[in-house]
Amino acid sequence: MLTIMMIGIMLVADILILTYLSIKTDAGFSDLSPEYISGQIQKTVRENGEVQYSISLQGMERIDSFDGFAFLMDDAGDIIWSYQLPEDVPVHYTVKEIVQFTRFYLNDYPVYARIVDDGIFVVGMPRNTVWKYQLSFQIRTVNMLLTTLPVLFLINIIVLLVGPFLIIRRDARRREMQRTSWIAGVSHDIRTPLSLVIGYADELLHSAHGCAEVQERAQMIENQAIRIKTLVTNLNTSNKLTYGMGVWHREQVLLPALIRETICDIVNRNLDEKYDISVTVSDSLERFYVKGDAELMKRLVENLINNAISHNLAGCEIRVSLMQMGWCFFKSTVLEISDNGCGVSREQLKKFRTSTKSDKLPEHGLGIRLVRQIASFHHWKVRFFNNADGGFACRVYFNHALMQKSQS
Repeated sequence: MLTIMMIGIMLVADILILTYLSIKTDAGFSDLSPEYISGQIQKTVRENGEVQYSISLQGMERIDSFDGFAFLMDDAGDIIWSYQLPEDVPVHYTVKEIVQFTRFYLNDYPVYARIVDDGIFVVGMPRNTVWKYQLSFQIRTVNMLLTTLPVLFLINIIVLLVGPFLIIRRDARRREMQRTSWIAGVSHDIRTPLSLVIGYADELLHSAHGCAEVQERAQMIENQAIRIKTLVTNLNTSNKLTYGMGVWHREQVLLPALIRETICDIVNRNLDEKYDISVTVSDSLERFYVKGDAELMKRLVENLINNAISHNLAGCEIRVSLMQMGWCFFKSTVLEISDNGCGVSREQLKKFRTSTKSDKLPEHGLGIRLVRQIASFHHWKVRFFNNADGGFACRVYFNHALMQKSQS
């Protein structure tokens, strides 16, 4: 993956470097062209009809800078004017020789010719300074190249840019699947021993009559085992929601019944008497149905209640309310779970309200993060705040486009 990206970067860098060096090394060569040098030639006709040619100082300096030469040849093939002409260059040429050197080399000198009024003007360079070769292609071949090369170049650029991204994404997806499978496997494997621990602790709790110390320890073992089980379940659910690996069902769920069922499950786990849970449901919402996954909804309610329990060790009142807020056509159905405990700091509330992606467990565990994920999965709005009692509260606003009330 990294190798492919480096190769692409190196190819682009090589092209840019070669282009720069080509432009730099070829700089000024166009000023030695026959078109430019012939423009520096002055023609003088004397009174006796004799024609003389001379070159400007600028033209001489240009030719000298390349150690080149120039000459003018008439229609008969004779050189009638020259500048810095090498000794081994002939002064007369046949038609065959003219055709040959205008296409290739003149005695191994690279030369360039231009037809002017008085004949043919030729500019030459020193040997072994210019690679010169004449290429010819059919028009349809040139048209094909002009059409195909830009497309191929664009495809190559897209492959170099998109290819590494797709490979990275594929590898990341593979790692996500492996991570999800691993967590799901651990969750499954740990469930049986945890169930045994919880079962034996509960049995010990009810059989140790008259021994408060044993009962207290049994209760502690059961609570911690339930806590581990909840943590593993939250981790598995959060991971599946994050990477879209879970199989979730969208069905009509009677929300008041689900809330009461979830609270009964929590209370039946030998909930300490210092925690008091109350449920209030508006009469108009007793037949309130929400479309979503029932297990995720139970997890949302359970996590919020467990959060109040685990962060108020001295005990607290936990209030669960399903109500309507707002007025007229702007009413919203809201589930509020709050407590009168110690609440949370402003910094912690800010973290709750800010969507962040991190593999680190937040201060309040996975519970609050999972509440946000479940609400986001169902397209519900969620809000965390400290209530008037100073305790912590959460409100879930249900999207009316995704809920229905029973007509019965």
